[in-house]
Amino acid sequence: MAKTLTPATTGYMNNGGLVQYGSNNTSDSWDVVSVSKPSSPWRLNIQGDLPDSSTTPSMSVSFFEGTIPLFSAVGTWQVQGQSSANAVKKNWKLKLKNSNTGNKLAVKIGDWLSMTSITLKAYGDERTLIRDSLTTEIWRQFHSYPDGHLAPTESYQYFDSTDLGVHTSALFSTAGFPVEVYQNGNFLGLYVLRTSADNPDYLMDETNNQHLLIQPQHGGNVWGELQSLDITQFTVQSPALKGYNDQDDISKTFPDTYAACNRFIVWASNCNAGTIDIRKTYSDYVDLNSVIDYIILCELAGSFDSMTNNFMLGSWNATSTSGVWYFWPYDEDETWGLVWGNTGSQSDAKNVGWVTINDGNPAQQDPGFFRAVHKNFRPEIRARWRELRDTGFISSMNINKIIKNQADMINPDMMVQDIAVWPLNIGTGSPSDIQLPNKWSVGYIQNYAKERIEWLDEQWGY
Repeated sequence: MAKTLTPATTGYMNNGGLVQYGSNNTSDSWDVVSVSKPSSPWRLNIQGDLPDSSTTPSMSVSFFEGTIPLFSAVGTWQVQGQSSANAVKKNWKLKLKNSNTGNKLAVKIGDWLSMTSITLKAYGDERTLIRDSLTTEIWRQFHSYPDGHLAPTESYQYFDSTDLGVHTSALFSTAGFPVEVYQNGNFLGLYVLRTSADNPDYLMDETNNQHLLIQPQHGGNVWGELQSLDITQFTVQSPALKGYNDQDDISKTFPDTYAACNRFIVWASNCNAGTIDIRKTYSDYVDLNSVIDYIILCELAGSFDSMTNNFMLGSWNATSTSGVWYFWPYDEDETWGLVWGNTGSQSDAKNVGWVTINDGNPAQQDPGFFRAVHKNFRPEIRARWRELRDTGFISSMNINKIIKNQADMINPDMMVQDIAVWPLNIGTGSPSDIQLPNKWSVGYIQNYAKERIEWLDEQWGY
């Protein structure tokens, strides 16, 4: 006897459109939701008190694309990022839960991996909201050439036994798109909804002690001539170290992890000092293609804040005596002409000089290990630059296309409101000399890219 089906239920969305919910709908109990990447601007409506640097108030949030509701959640929110704590327009992190089940709510946006928290970047020093996502997208495009992967095949295959290796969209950096944010019914501002750079996006198994993922934290002596690693200049993201904090004496509490990190950093520092022959030893320590592509990205984008800060350093086979390490970009908002300590035309594309050599630029972090690679592997860098120019990954046309995709998510009317709420002369958490409205424009970034490519073509002989 045929089973009688329960009729589907129907209802109305806020915009008046008819929607069919389906029979026996249980979506309010789902702890994982998937939504498409936006084709029109998103709006987040948050209800709750605004956090400060020491509070994490409760909130509820509803996500809309245009006027179409996507999903809602509850949870807490807090200030996100080190520099943001001193900024007027702060970054936020929303930690989401399903209001019915009380469980963490995982959100998968397009091909991104699922996230249980939502990061909203204010970019007080980069008001176009374009530079960070532009830079990492360019890197993903050219670093995946020619085989289509951002990492070795075996790092993807590591997960075959658990989920058949469906991690092909791991970003190995961050990605984002602009969103409009309201708090308690009032316009809070334009932000970039950005991925969280969690361990899965680096194919890291945090239970595996050989899966190392570390990040320098404004380290002043990251590349000094070290006899042992000062781990307090880094954050250890993988493996998971129970009870660990950045100030612990990790060499005593987690000696294997410390020794694996120490092996690479000491080698890289001695390459910088010239006490080790980098060309004879590199293959035992670092993936050369990884560091060359990172150098090319930093030179192209003028990423001066990424020499002793704002990169991820990882390995899947790190021990105290072996292991190959990889470099990945992170936090690329101070790029394309925004340079601490450099004002006016000094930081323009053809005036700012080398990022990874340090030729006297006063804004420069010490490029250390990157300088050693740049000087010793210049033929390989020039060959890779030529390859990426020939394929068109590095070109004004491609960069302008990426910029357009990002800018299309911003309603110009909302940018006017954002500037009204957060004027261009307010404190941003950066030195006052970086607050240069003439550099806060899409046209400036496009022209910077064109002139920077021309300058690098001259230097590398393309």
